Amino acid sequence: MKLKLKTKISYGLAGVGDSAFYNLAGTFFIFFLSTIVGLDPGVAGTIAAVGAIWETLCGAVVGYLSDHTRTRFGRRKPYLLIAAFPLALFTSLVFTAIDAGAGFRAFYYTVMVILFWTSFSVFFVPYLAWGAELTQDYDERTVLRGYTFLFNNLGMAIGMILPNILVDLLMQWGKSESGSWQMMAIFCGLCSGLTIFAGALGIRDPKELEPEGEELGKKKDKSAKRRKDSLKKIWNVVADMVKNYVQILRLRAIRFILGASIFYLIGYAIFCSDRMYFFTYNMRLSPGAITVVMAIMTFASSVFVPVIPVLGRRFDKRTLFIVGMALSVAVMGLYGFIGVSSLAAAGIYAIAYCMGSICYWQLIPAMIYDVCEVDQLVNRKERAGLVISLQSLSESLANAVGLQLLGLILKFAGFNGTASVQAQSTLLWTHLCFTLIPVLFMILSIVMMARYPVTKEMYNRVLSALEQRKRGEEIDMEPFKGLK
Repeated sequence: MKLKLKTKISYGLAGVGDSAFYNLAGTFFIFFLSTIVGLDPGVAGTIAAVGAIWETLCGAVVGYLSDHTRTRFGRRKPYLLIAAFPLALFTSLVFTAIDAGAGFRAFYYTVMVILFWTSFSVFFVPYLAWGAELTQDYDERTVLRGYTFLFNNLGMAIGMILPNILVDLLMQWGKSESGSWQMMAIFCGLCSGLTIFAGALGIRDPKELEPEGEELGKKKDKSAKRRKDSLKKIWNVVADMVKNYVQILRLRAIRFILGASIFYLIGYAIFCSDRMYFFTYNMRLSPGAITVVMAIMTFASSVFVPVIPVLGRRFDKRTLFIVGMALSVAVMGLYGFIGVSSLAAAGIYAIAYCMGSICYWQLIPAMIYDVCEVDQLVNRKERAGLVISLQSLSESLANAVGLQLLGLILKFAGFNGTASVQAQSTLLWTHLCFTLIPVLFMILSIVMMARYPVTKEMYNRVLSALEQRKRGEEIDMEPFKGLK
């Protein structure tokens, strides 16, 4: 089924908030804690990791709940509408510098980052799962991700470029550095929250209930209320959720796609959070120059967006991912050895990074969508929310590992948040975290992707088999044993 243009645009619009919140936290949170708040970089990394681990747990629960939600607005839409404005609120509180002892500051930012990632999970997992339900067409899913990534670029501009501009501008107007960061977060949070809310309103959920279905949903809700205090029911829900996740994780397809995702995202988390340190201390760029490089990183990806769907008609997603990521690795690895010492070199390096980034963000979510039908064929269950939540889980785990690693590396390297010039050992490690360490994880991602079994041909065979099952015909599962 071909999606209407309005649906593609609305779905993409919500992606502005997804990208803005994710990049704002990923790029600036540890930098904010270690330089503006004054926390030890190891402590800052731990706080960021705790938030990411918490998101992992929330994503698993939200995925299960959204699969079992029945409302007249559908399964997924209510979650986006509910999460939009709490996300904006907690963004402002996360970037508020408080005057207190180190222990209380660590406690405050831990609580705030947990609330932030809770709200993000409530939005992100149903949002990503929604894409799998909007279309089952292999190529159409790549096109949908293309629209989403174009809007993601606007989100990256809000989450990566605008913060530096606003903070610098507000400080020129006489605001304090800490006050400028807070006002920046309020503005960026509101803009991002509004895009999620507006995008959700513009999509008709295919799972919206008809009148009779709505009545059934109300009856179930009343029955649930009478049993809400039952410990047995809570245990059954938890046990069923765990059982479903274990069953999904047995699929070979899901294990390798998650492996590719986790390895890439560990490197991505280190790269994104380190680049402010690298631009500020290694290259000693001004806020304006940092903005230019961030803009290149944001908008260079747009060049590759229309290329992916065109190539996707000739090659499957797995091949595109491996080739594009390998080209990115080659250039980034070269600069890891020769160094990134000029604004021109930073621009070229940013373009190479964008090549790998577009391969991940445009192809991996579309490939996760394809696994939903694989699960449906092998396990005879329709549970897109649970399958998609594993993508959120991989992002959260990878984020936790990457941020904790960066915090420990900065601490080991002797980073001093109060110094304008860092030691040579610190500069060496910020360089490695910007170049060769992300490259290493990208190579591991390629290795995992090479073993991912769902090609375009295999996916179309899966869809044909599902159609046979709907007609009541027997299916020979032998050709699909490589998926298990």
